[in-house]
Amino acid sequence: MKFRSTISIAAGAALAIGLVGCTAGGEPTTPGASDSRCTSTPVAGGAITVAKQNETLSLSPYSTPGGFGDTEALNMVFETLIRMDPTGKSQDLVGGVADEWSTSDDGLTHTFHIREGAKFSNGRQVTAADVKYTLDNWSNPDVSQWASFARGYDSTTVVDDSTVQVNMTEPIGGFLYSLAMVTAGIIPQEEAEAAGDSFFDAPIGSGPFVVDEWVKGSSISFVKNDNYWDASGPLLDSVAFRFVTDDNSRTLALRSGDVQMVDNVPWSQVEALQSEASLTIDEFSIPSWILLSLNNQQGPFADQNVRQALSLAIDRDAVNEKIYFGMGESPNSILPRLRFDADGSEIAPTPFDLEAAKALIADSAYPDGFTATLEYPSGNAAFESLAAVLQASWAELGATVELLPEDQATLSKNFTGGTYDMMLPYSFAASDVPIPDEFAEFYGVQGGTNGFFTWWNDPAVEAMVLDFTGTTDEDERAAKWPAIQAAMLEAQPAINVLNLPLVNGHLNEVCGFTTNPIGQSTFTTTWIAG
Repeated sequence: MKFRSTISIAAGAALAIGLVGCTAGGEPTTPGASDSRCTSTPVAGGAITVAKQNETLSLSPYSTPGGFGDTEALNMVFETLIRMDPTGKSQDLVGGVADEWSTSDDGLTHTFHIREGAKFSNGRQVTAADVKYTLDNWSNPDVSQWASFARGYDSTTVVDDSTVQVNMTEPIGGFLYSLAMVTAGIIPQEEAEAAGDSFFDAPIGSGPFVVDEWVKGSSISFVKNDNYWDASGPLLDSVAFRFVTDDNSRTLALRSGDVQMVDNVPWSQVEALQSEASLTIDEFSIPSWILLSLNNQQGPFADQNVRQALSLAIDRDAVNEKIYFGMGESPNSILPRLRFDADGSEIAPTPFDLEAAKALIADSAYPDGFTATLEYPSGNAAFESLAAVLQASWAELGATVELLPEDQATLSKNFTGGTYDMMLPYSFAASDVPIPDEFAEFYGVQGGTNGFFTWWNDPAVEAMVLDFTGTTDEDERAAKWPAIQAAMLEAQPAINVLNLPLVNGHLNEVCGFTTNPIGQSTFTTTWIAG
């Protein structure tokens, strides 16, 4: 099988299978006002500042403690061999550093050709040796926190300066999507080895932008990479991310023109901002959800009855209407909407059933209730309200829950270290791919992320996940996934409170903003109308 520029996974099938499918990010589904100047020919130049809810904590693809805050910045600097469609109009994979690739019929060999003109920001051509260096490190658990993405990877053979052959120990259905994650961003071997640990303070990549200044805890700015291979973009001279965790502060900065764009518009302010003539509010349908993690190492949460009861006690319809203004969706999975999901007629969304929840607690090892802490991101008005609702809901089960708002660095440390009880670990949680493989392995396969830091494992589910991820035929994968979806929902190692869209806002003169299918943007098509 040989592909030039794109590989399609038939995005339309997701709509037929899922609750609402995993539609692409790309173009907004509910745009606000638009500036007529954006219909003119795009112009190069200019700069924008974006108020970001999530702070960048790391510029290493091998360690991303800041979650979305890290990967958004990494996508500006690094480019992978192949990418998820940056326009978001499809779930296709398109060329990045590589412009052509092929897969052997048995799925054990992937061959990539490095495009002419693919250069690092220092002007040096990307070579096959750089690709081999990157993938060998990416797959090494002693180097990369995300080596589990590389399951099935054996080695990379340098065929010539512009060709590599990736050798597999077994066929892996989602492997090409793993290569499209920024965790596999191509790193220059010579420069990285010379700089050592300091390389990731100001990394050299082959992406559309270069780090200009990183003020940790405050902001990170990027300037256009003049050596980027795509002559059509980026159009902007520079982009700055200002870390503003407080919801009101972000929207005030947008209203005043202090910033030109904000991400994660507060749910309570969407309608008001849509009415302002100078602003545009965009809603992107991506695989995002309110992730409520349960530490299965801690007493009550090792009990499946308790975990199920906590989920049943949540009145999701009320949460959606009162906190998220009807923009959310009740889930039928512990994960967000993903390709191959069974719909609600096959796997019903979790109902609100307080009596069933109380019965589960009575049958658990904690019939008289328990005490626990719930940690969540500070400065997030929706999460403040949600945490209070959860606290009150679980009090009906005899649970005494202490609420602990914390900064992202503390949350990340406690989450990955397993020192929490219950946690909303991210202000914004989204899958890195539109297919289930990533989080299926995170939760279902022992080792790696320790059940995505829940420390849950079920050997039967693990066997199902390994069988699914090892299947390359799309029809077979579609047939196998719903059983895993149902098994994980029953086990409830973590709770999906609601599926949510990504809502961004910007001044009308900001034109051409797109995201890929998982809500990340490289700002390559963004421009400023005169």
